[in-house]
Amino acid sequence: MLPLAAVGAFLLGAWLVFGQPFAGRRRYRRLLAAIGHDPGARLRHFRRGIASEWLAAALVGLLAALAHTRVRSVWPAAHDPKVIDQLPGLCVALLLVTFAYRVGGQGARRLLAVQLRPVAALLPRTTQEQWTFAALAVTAGVCEELIYRGFGLAALRWAVPGISEGALIAVTATAFGLAHLYQGRVGVVLTGVLGAYFAWITISTGTLLPAMLLHGLVDLRILGLPLEAVPPT
Repeated sequence: MLPLAAVGAFLLGAWLVFGQPFAGRRRYRRLLAAIGHDPGARLRHFRRGIASEWLAAALVGLLAALAHTRVRSVWPAAHDPKVIDQLPGLCVALLLVTFAYRVGGQGARRLLAVQLRPVAALLPRTTQEQWTFAALAVTAGVCEELIYRGFGLAALRWAVPGISEGALIAVTATAFGLAHLYQGRVGVVLTGVLGAYFAWITISTGTLLPAMLLHGLVDLRILGLPLEAVPPT
């Protein structure tokens, strides 16, 4: 089964780097074109995102099952498990920043509007959209970590056995940043930096769980922001 797993891993990796960024940008542009005249466009976009991410995560699980004899040998071993001790502080910081935007007055709201303008079409506006967005945020936390950190780190170490920790972080972070091409150049850079941190904490702890938790919280915090300050498009 190993040759089949190798071919599947190569195809998935190629798609993540060369296909997903442009497909995601096309989907976002279609959403922008539809959002003004189709009230259900945003909900459908969220639901398709949830379905596609779970499908990709299932594919990663299948590849891991096909290559089960090699998974442990290519997964980075933890070298600093105590890194996990910083998680409570990071979670509190996320909550405080979110609260600051909510109570910061007009200045904070104008800043928020500028920051979120590239993704304004994705911001949930109704109760149903908020619940679906919450499901999408949790899905992203779990599935994108499985894909970009779980699969990405293992596939790179399998393909390049002597690859350094810095290169592992840089390559997976670049792929993660490019996946957010629809957010523009600034969005690619910011999400790439975030992806680098998620990769570092995953390598340090030897588990995906901390990155999954933080990733989900980063996305869920959107629901606590004063989104009425951001124009719909």
